[in-house]
Formats: sequence, structure tokens, C-alpha cells
Amino acid sequence: MLRAIRSGEVDALVIQTADGDRLYTLQGQDAEANRFRGEILAQVGDAVIAVDAEERITYLNTAAERLYGFGSSRTLGRPLSDLYRCRWPPSEDEAAARTALRERGEWRGRVVHITSDGREVDVEVGFTVLRTTGGQPKGMLAVIRDVSVRRRDEDKVQVSETRYRRLFEAAHDGVLILDPVTREVMDANPVMAAMLGRAHDQIVGKKLCEIGLLKDKAAAEEMFRQLRRSKQVHYESLPLEGRGGGHRDVEAVAYLYDEGGCAVVQCNIRDITERRRAEEHARMLMAEINHRAKNLLAVVQAVAHQSAKYGDAATFNARLADRLEGLATGHDLLVKNQWQGVEVGDLVEVQLAHFKDLIGTRVRIEGPSARLTAAAAQGIGMALHELATNAAKYGALSNGDGQVRVAWAVTAAARPMFSMSWLEDGGPKVAAPTRKGFGQIVIGRMAAAAVDGSAESVFRETGLRWSLTTPSENALVPAEAGI
Repeated sequence: MLRAIRSGEVDALVIQTADGDRLYTLQGQDAEANRFRGEILAQVGDAVIAVDAEERITYLNTAAERLYGFGSSRTLGRPLSDLYRCRWPPSEDEAAARTALRERGEWRGRVVHITSDGREVDVEVGFTVLRTTGGQPKGMLAVIRDVSVRRRDEDKVQVSETRYRRLFEAAHDGVLILDPVTREVMDANPVMAAMLGRAHDQIVGKKLCEIGLLKDKAAAEEMFRQLRRSKQVHYESLPLEGRGGGHRDVEAVAYLYDEGGCAVVQCNIRDITERRRAEEHARMLMAEINHRAKNLLAVVQAVAHQSAKYGDAATFNARLADRLEGLATGHDLLVKNQWQGVEVGDLVEVQLAHFKDLIGTRVRIEGPSARLTAAAAQGIGMALHELATNAAKYGALSNGDGQVRVAWAVTAAARPMFSMSWLEDGGPKVAAPTRKGFGQIVIGRMAAAAVDGSAESVFRETGLRWSLTTPSENALVPAEAGI
């Protein structure tokens, strides 16, 4: 690097070299001195330009010719402004520069030179006032270094750092940067700070076991040993203890890599708490579906077995298909409610769907909001289907005048009870059946077993009366049992 100084009464040029500064005088007009100065400045990589008191060019070296695209023969005696125009950045000011030259005799700064052919060149400039032996200003010496390439490289680094920081802070996973020598945290992104429930400055400088990621120092040391061997360590599941005792399950991957000649460890930490819960929930659902499928198949088997005992093959096929349809209807309602129970009113309506035009006139449905369990819904649904089928063939809905009332209630007592009834009136004269068919089993023993209660059928002359009674806890989902 070049710079001009004044040493006593002599203007001199300092050239900074690898083995120290060397001082060369700018005074002297003999040919040997001029030749020596010319040879020295010609070898310098920085542009050197000398101007007189009116800022007319009196000298420029080879580097200056290359930088501005003019030879000495075309520039000597011309104004400095013919070489370039100066654009001052916000951090610099031309007036302040001239004040510094006037008061201190030198100024250094960074500006943009716009050459005569329109190129923009980022430069570092050092101006030094040259004086006569009497101390009067006689011109200036400018040492100019083209830093465009360096500036572009710095801009690239800045862009890269900005991009990295933006990605680092916007990452959905927690990220920790560790020093593999001290084993301490060097940086942490906002997601990591939120996971730990700590501020950034409460994480930096801490070891992994101090922030609750690894249980003890031995576990951390083992991680670093593995990193030295394979450059990467993967933990499928680690417990993470946040401040205040909060517990999370995390998946962690640690990488050892080189960053500008220094070893760095990056840990990517993903919160898998919700994923683990979802996986556990899915396993429970699969087990529950398997259990329910077995139960449903057992019911189907029982229906088929009992239906086969009565009537010929054609009757068996028709009755079995009809009963399975009723069972499927109730099953669809359970699926629609995600097996979280079924409203009694909804179950009654779907089992009486064939008589929807009569609901509100000849078919009355009465009862409070109450949600049946899945098992209760299946048993009661099959019973309602049998009752509706029997009413349509032989009972109150087989003529144009009969009526059906379906009602249920939940009694408030020391032990709440759930009751349901089916009452027919106005149909053909009723007589008790001479034999007990499968329909009687469905509305009797099967319905009672589904709710661990009791079922009763009374064949009144004016119509069938069916009732079901059980403790609420046996038939209703827990939230409903205390009504």
C-alpha cells in the first residue's frame, strides 16, 4: 500500500512491503531521481496520480492508466475530472474530505469512480497534499486502489450471511450451533428458544445437559465421540425438559462440519411430541377397530345362526338381508359420529327411515338429548329395526290408522337410569305369539345384553308394548350418564 507523507521539509512516498515500510523522496528533479521514482511507481499495483494546485494531472502510473483507460500522453495537463466523476456514498462527504485536506493535509475514504467510458469502480482513495519547501500547497498525490472485486465478494458474503440468518431464524425445527472444543452452545434459533422456554442469551454459552437436551455430561461426550468418528449422529427420540418442567419428545440430528477452517457442530431438533401422540392414537384406533370388527362379526354370526332356525331358505335369505341392513344402518351412524356415541333420536330416525313420512303424525318420537355408547347403539338399533318391521307387517303400521310412540328418558336419582319404550295403538287386534322366533330374541335377550339391563314385551290387545331399562352408565357415554 502507498501513502505520501511530509518528513520535515521533504515530501516522501511510503511503500508498505512484506518486510516493512520503505521511504522514497518525492523531491529532486534530476533525471536519475525521476527515473528511480518512475520505476518504483510503475511496479505498484495501486493507481498513483499527482495533480497540481489547480488539480491538473502532472503524473499517473501504469496502474492508473489501466484503471481509467488513458495513457500519460493523453492525460498530462488535463483536469482530474476528465478521468472520472465521483459518486459519494452516504458514509462519505466531499465537503468533509476537502476540509480534512485543508486542515490535516490528508484524507482517506471509500467512494465510487465513474470513468469516462461509464464504468463504475469501487475504490479506496488516499489523498495527500504536496507542499513546497516553504510549506505552501502545490498539489496533491492520490493513491487509488480498485476494490470492486473485493466489494463484490464482500457483498456476496453479506448476502450469504443474510440468507443463512433468515433461513436459520425461519426454520420450523430448532437449531443449535455448538463449539466442539468447549461443548458450549454458540447460537440458537427462535424455535429452539421457544422449545426450551428460554431467552437466546440464556442458551448461548450453556452445555447440552444444562439446557435439558441430553440427560448428563457422559451422554454429551458420547455424542461428540460419535461425531468425530462418523461426522453425524441421529437420535430418533430424546426427552427434552423445558423450563418449568414441560416435557417434549424430540428427534435430533447432529452434524460436524468445517466452517471457514473451524470445526462446528450443528444440531437440528424436531419436536415430535404431537407426532408420537398421533402415532399412539392411531395404534389405539387400530386396536379398537380390530376389537369392534370382531364384535360386529360375532353379532352377524349370531343373527345368521338364529335366523337360520326359522323358516325356509327363501325366508332366511330375506330376513337375514333385512336384519343386516338394519345393523349396517346403525353402524353407518356410529362411523359418522367417529364411534363417539350416537344420539338416541338420530338412531330412532335412521331405523324408522322407511316411515319418515309418518313421523310427527302416526309415529311420535319423544325424549331428551342422550348419547348411546357404541355397544348400546348396536343392540338398541337392531331391536328398533325388528319392532319397525313387525309393526309394518302385523302391527300398528300395517293399516291406515295405527300409531307408534317411541320414547326414552333418563331419571335423576342416586343411580341414574335410562329407559326406552315402544308403544303401539290402533293396529289389528294383537295376540301373543305361539312360538318365540328370532325377532323376540333380538328385542328381548339381545337388546338387554347390549346394555346389561332388562327388556320386556307385553302383547296388549290394542298393540305391542316394549320397554328397556338399564343404569345410565351401561347405555350412555360418560358425559351423559349424570343427566
